[in-house]
Amino acid sequence: MKRIALAAALSLATLMVAALLWRFRAAALLFALSVVVAAAARPAVDTLERRLGRSTAVALSYLIGLALFGIFVYLASRGVLRELDEAADRLRAAYERLRQQAAVSHRFPILLLGRLPPAGALYHAIGGARPTLLLDQALGLTRNTIDVVAQVIVVVALSAYWSGSREALERLWLSLVPAPQRPRARDVWRSVERAVGSHVRGEVAASVLSALALAVIFRIARLPLPMLPALAAGLLRLVPFFGVPLAAGTAFVAGNTVGVLTGAAAAAVTVLVIVLCERIVARRLLAARRPGPTLTVLLIVALVDAYGVIGLLFASTLAMAIEACVGRLIMTHQAAQPQQTLAQLRERIEGTRRRLVLLPEQNAMQLGGVIARLGALTAEAESQLG
Repeated sequence: MKRIALAAALSLATLMVAALLWRFRAAALLFALSVVVAAAARPAVDTLERRLGRSTAVALSYLIGLALFGIFVYLASRGVLRELDEAADRLRAAYERLRQQAAVSHRFPILLLGRLPPAGALYHAIGGARPTLLLDQALGLTRNTIDVVAQVIVVVALSAYWSGSREALERLWLSLVPAPQRPRARDVWRSVERAVGSHVRGEVAASVLSALALAVIFRIARLPLPMLPALAAGLLRLVPFFGVPLAAGTAFVAGNTVGVLTGAAAAAVTVLVIVLCERIVARRLLAARRPGPTLTVLLIVALVDAYGVIGLLFASTLAMAIEACVGRLIMTHQAAQPQQTLAQLRERIEGTRRRLVLLPEQNAMQLGGVIARLGALTAEAESQLG
C-alpha cells in the first residue's frame, strides 16, 4: 500500500507541475530562455572570472554581448528599412508580370494564376498602405516593440542573476533530490548546461556570420536588395530541416529580380555560406552539434502549438537538452553489483595470496600486509555472523 500511495502521489505531482507549466507557459518560456542564455555565456564568464572576479566578469560579459547585439541590430535595421519600400515596389512589379504572363501563355495554369486580382486591388483590400505602415496597423508595432524589449530585459536580467549565483540555483533544485543522488544529479545538470550552451553559441554564431557574409557578397554582386535576403537567410537557417531550402529560395527570389542565372547563383552561394559557417564555425570551432531529428520533430509539433514561431526555433535547443540529459544518465548509471558471500571473499583472498609468490620479493611484502589485513577482516566478520 505504501508503494501504491507513493506512486500515486508522484503521478499527481507530475501532472500538477505539467498543468502549472502549461498554464504559465509564457513565464516558463522566459525562465527557460534565461537559463539558456546563462549557459551560453558560461565560458566567457568563467574565463574572465579567474582575473576579474565573479561580479565584474558577469557584468563585462553581458555588456559586451549586448553591445555586439546592438551593433548587429543597428546595421541590419538600417539596411532593412532602406530596402523595404523598394522591395514592395519590386514585388508589385513581379506580381503584375506574373499576371500578364498567365493571361497570354498557355503554359501557366490559367484557372489559378489567370484569376489573380490586380496588385492595386490587393493593396486596397489590406488597407492600401506602405509595408511599414501596414506593419504598424496590423501588429501594433509600438506596443509589440515595448513588449519585446521588456521581455528581453527580463531574460537578460534573470540570465545575469543565474550566471552570478549559479551555485545558489544548483543548491535550490538539488535540495529536492535525495542526498545520495545529488552528486549524480549535479553532474547531469552541468553536462546538460554545457551541451545546451555549446549548441546555442554555435547556432547564433553561424546565423550571424552567415547573414554578414551574405550581405557583403550580395552587395559586392550588386544585387538590388542585398540586406533583406542575407538577414532572412541568417534567421531561416535556425528553422529545423527546412531552414536551408527556405534561405536558398529567398536568395533566389532576390536574385531573380536581375535574372534567373543571378537568382540561381545567389541561392547556391547562400547554401554554400550556410553550410561552411555551420561546419567550420559551429561544429569545429565551437564544438556544437545538432540533436536527433525524431525528437526535434516531436518537440516542434508540441512547441509550435504553444509558442508559435518561438517554439519552432526553441525546439532544437530543448531536444539538445533532453538528449544530453538522457545520455549522461545512461553514462552515470551504476549497474547493481552482485553481493559476494564471505566464503567467496575468502577464496579470492587465498587466490591472491598464492599469486604473491610470482611477484618480486619487495612487491610481495608490500601486498602481503594488505592481504593479511583483508583476511583478518573476513575472519572477524565470519566470527560476528557465526
